[in-house]
Amino acid sequence: MILGLPKVLLQAKQLLPEYSGIYYVLDEDNQVWYIGKAKNIRKRWQGKAHHRIYQLKAQKKNFTIYYESVSEYQLDFVEKERIEKYQPHLNSSPVKTKKIRPTETLLRETIAALADFSFILGVDTEENQILICLDLDAFRDKFKPDSEPEEKAILKALFIPSRKTYARKWKGLILNFGCFFSILVNGYTIHVNYWSSYHPKRKIKLEYIQAEIAQEYIRALNSKSLTQFLRQNKQETYLQNFIPYASDLVKSFFHEPIDREAIKNKLIKLSEDYKAGRRGVGSRSQIIQHKPINSEFSNIDELLIYRRIDVNKNRKFREKFTRKCIRIELYIQHFSVDSKTPQKYIKSDPKNQFPVYNLAYGILNNQKINTASCEFDTIYIGATVDKKAWLLVEDYLKDFAKPATKLSNGEAYIRGKFYVSPRKYIVPAKVNIKLESIGYSAWIPFGISKEFNTFESAKQEIRRRLENSGLPGLKIVFKSERIEK
Repeated sequence: MILGLPKVLLQAKQLLPEYSGIYYVLDEDNQVWYIGKAKNIRKRWQGKAHHRIYQLKAQKKNFTIYYESVSEYQLDFVEKERIEKYQPHLNSSPVKTKKIRPTETLLRETIAALADFSFILGVDTEENQILICLDLDAFRDKFKPDSEPEEKAILKALFIPSRKTYARKWKGLILNFGCFFSILVNGYTIHVNYWSSYHPKRKIKLEYIQAEIAQEYIRALNSKSLTQFLRQNKQETYLQNFIPYASDLVKSFFHEPIDREAIKNKLIKLSEDYKAGRRGVGSRSQIIQHKPINSEFSNIDELLIYRRIDVNKNRKFREKFTRKCIRIELYIQHFSVDSKTPQKYIKSDPKNQFPVYNLAYGILNNQKINTASCEFDTIYIGATVDKKAWLLVEDYLKDFAKPATKLSNGEAYIRGKFYVSPRKYIVPAKVNIKLESIGYSAWIPFGISKEFNTFESAKQEIRRRLENSGLPGLKIVFKSERIEK
């Protein structure tokens, strides 16, 4: 009965329907792992909301979600009946979840990292907002960055959590003209921006008091300096509600220990790595200083020559030149969605709703045409890869990806992203080849082949081929195909 129901892959759960019903989670051997009910099936599986998601991911299997429409008043009865009939593996097991860390711990770690070159401008008690200004001059005095990439990398690292399991994370981005980050913690929204974004035309002699946020020390402008600042920035009307920050408004409830010295040393180490050339432009292909004595090669070029691979051989690659390397375009076929299924979704505006299809470029009836992707027999997603890395492993991955070349009748490719909803799109699977003996690594995208049409089967075959390739000091890491927004 179950196998005759509509279905989607677990990694494409965003495509589940929005109606009430019973859902069934089966592996590639059609073993039933879980049966559940939902008033809205898609919402039940949204993000990581489902309470069994971590147990399923831990199995390292390809799961498929089958579903059937059932009215809300029948859900309890039908679910119980189906569980008794199929006896799923997980329905009778305890629920395992990831430990979620409090957001206040992340805030405390960030304050510990930036307190030496930042200060609190003030607090808006009506909107419960606290504004922290990052003094870029003081930052540069501390780290003395030699390049723009080094400076941006350290600034970005300030807001990257040391662990992934926080309830919330910093939201924002580093730009040339500003550093905009914010986070909601215990009732207050903390914003971080460059002081230079608000700096008045006339210089102000800043005076500070010692303050705390969630029991972490940081300076704050005193009343006199804030008043002077607001007078010179009357055009910034949204700042006029700010008052001096005096007491610790973000109360700490969890009091988790943090390693302040390690947090600061992490930034110092990052700066040192850039200055030493271990990070940044050219670092990935750089010859390692302490090469193993038995290594025959010092870089990727020598290895290619030894294996008689001519990088300059006249082949019609679509090439893109970057500062680090020459990248070529590959065609791959994704795992998540059946290409023949119309990927039709709705975009909304206040007045209209209209369907949108992924637009594909290819050949139909021996003519070049741009039309909906479902009209073609074969759909490729475009991806790029380091040219030298591809030439090195082409013989082993050519079934799972191919250089962008002339298309045949019925074939097409998607320019840009393959959308499965107005905001969500497919990110291809990748394999990382790391050659430790020469200090080289690269990510290579891949998709299905005729023989291996699931991620796990493709992964096992690619691993088998690469482990028998004879590449020196090879380490392999995989990333599965996923859907992002």
